[in-house]
Amino acid sequence: MFKLYDDIEDEEKKKNDKKDDDEELFRKKVEELRERRGRRKPPIGSPIFFLIILAIIYGIYRFTISNNGSQDIQQVSYTEFVNKIKTKDIKEISEKEDLLYGKVKGSKVVYETKKITSRLGNDNTIMNLVNSSNDIDVKAENTATKSMIMQLVLSIAPLFVLILLFLFLSRRMLGGSGGGINPLNFGKSKSKLKEKPNVKFSDVAGLDEVKEELEEVVQFLKDPTKFLQAGARVPKGVLLLGQPGTGKTLLAKAVAGESGASFFNISGSEFVEMYVGVGASRVRDLFEEAKKERPSIIFIDEIDAIGRKRGTGRNGGNDEREQTLNQLLVEMDGFETDEKIIVIAATNRDDILDSALLRSGRFDRRIAVSAPDVKGRLAILKVHARNKKIASDVKLEDIAKITPGFVGADLENILNEAAICAARENRTEILMKDLDEAVDKIGMGLGQKSKIITPKDKRMLAYHEGGHALVASLLPDTDKVHKVTIIPRGDAGGYTMRLPNETLNMRSKGILADIMVAFGGRVGELLGMDDIGTGAYSDIQHATHYARLFVQSYGLDKEMGPINYEQSRQEEYAFIDSNSEKTKELLDEKVKQLLTKQYEKTKELLTENKEKLDEIALLLLEKETVTGSEIRAIVSGHTHDEVLTMTPEQLEEFY
Repeated sequence: MFKLYDDIEDEEKKKNDKKDDDEELFRKKVEELRERRGRRKPPIGSPIFFLIILAIIYGIYRFTISNNGSQDIQQVSYTEFVNKIKTKDIKEISEKEDLLYGKVKGSKVVYETKKITSRLGNDNTIMNLVNSSNDIDVKAENTATKSMIMQLVLSIAPLFVLILLFLFLSRRMLGGSGGGINPLNFGKSKSKLKEKPNVKFSDVAGLDEVKEELEEVVQFLKDPTKFLQAGARVPKGVLLLGQPGTGKTLLAKAVAGESGASFFNISGSEFVEMYVGVGASRVRDLFEEAKKERPSIIFIDEIDAIGRKRGTGRNGGNDEREQTLNQLLVEMDGFETDEKIIVIAATNRDDILDSALLRSGRFDRRIAVSAPDVKGRLAILKVHARNKKIASDVKLEDIAKITPGFVGADLENILNEAAICAARENRTEILMKDLDEAVDKIGMGLGQKSKIITPKDKRMLAYHEGGHALVASLLPDTDKVHKVTIIPRGDAGGYTMRLPNETLNMRSKGILADIMVAFGGRVGELLGMDDIGTGAYSDIQHATHYARLFVQSYGLDKEMGPINYEQSRQEEYAFIDSNSEKTKELLDEKVKQLLTKQYEKTKELLTENKEKLDEIALLLLEKETVTGSEIRAIVSGHTHDEVLTMTPEQLEEFY
């Protein structure tokens, strides 16, 4: 059926009226909030309140102990004091503790001297002079009253300060934000409610399989009846496993956004405080709030903070954390499957989680959120490039290829750093050089072009990096060279960037070739400079690590056999080693033999190709940063002078 034009106009008018009403209501709430903030007083436990109380105590103290603070007190001897009385300079005499004070009439000057008797009345010399003169007044101060006030202030003040300090520190520990300390709120959940997040699955890239798995959770929150009618039990919890920055929080928000559910976000560490029972109370409060706002999603980040295996603490040290975990288990058992509440948790340490937390009926689904592959990285880069001006010649595919192991957060940071580089040069468009600089900065650290390097060190650095690049280019079972530079970056004097083959398994030939590439730097220094330096420290560490994996973990050594000699995590914690001393000696010997053999093979390979090593070193000294295509051009027989004159099109054939 078609609607009449008048009907459509009426509907539009109603929508506009409703929009105006909503805007007016929002405006009133904002004004009310501002009015409340304007009337807000410094809360108890805030730094301002703490300073005000200290100022009051200090003022009372100064007022109590002040004694003629505006007077000019001059210390004199007892003889001078008596002479001042005789000459009638002193018109008023008073005593306080073991001191005598003589006030000059009409002046601020007060003479002070020590008593020679316990009381002024027992001093015959002064009393005779006072009695013989009618112009001198004697005042006996009630020192006992002042002393009593002083003692009261000094005894109460420290206690008062300690109480205030306790309130102040308690507020800090409880993470208060201006609301003051209310003991009744200790057990309240600190979760942040974000109603109906606007994040959708389209905002999450590079995790297609994970999104497919979570689609069912969205369907359950929208309409659980079709699952229940089919006799299916809807999962109560989803555990997202993966390293930081892979997008676990974003996925949880996307589930809430797609399903229209309320989103409760809290970290596992926020449950546990120094007060016993607070964590369990906060868990109860969190689930009560979620039930009020259902359909809802409870997202617990870093759940390993409360979900560790129980019984590992000593002397009750983990009682509070275990109570919190027990309460979480009870709550997850307590709500029915049709209540439209899903618990999503994230961790990168699932190996330490309690088995009761992982059993079916609680966290039914465990989804691995791994670092994206090259296709996923490209999709993520495209998502984050939506609101940025990218030059037409920029190839995001190339950036995706040179960033293996980068997670979503890293890739977003690359585009942000590239935009900063462009803005630094007063450009609004991001060029390829900006992205290359951003990758280098995030991967290796800030470039130090102004760092002073001696010619000898620079030459050694060129041979070191040239050795890495040449070995990697000559061996068939290693990763392709992408770029070589001798510009210091971060802690490194230079580096050779390779493009890893993103294969599922490492092969024995690949590991051995990788060890040779690591030794290429040390051998390059030796052949080019007839000397070696400490620059190969991390390379030797890398080679030793992979040699140990080859012999000890992967079972690739023929003589040691397909046996894993690694210590398990439990053995490490218990300081137990299942390997005998003889076995450990044999393992060390095999690792040493493997490293020595690969070092000699590297030395032999570079000696045979010494001329190419020299050409690469000269090219690096000339340009400082060299592409993989230029390295491969030299390996194919060209000199560094020829490479310097090659056009990008000519270098393309060596890509």
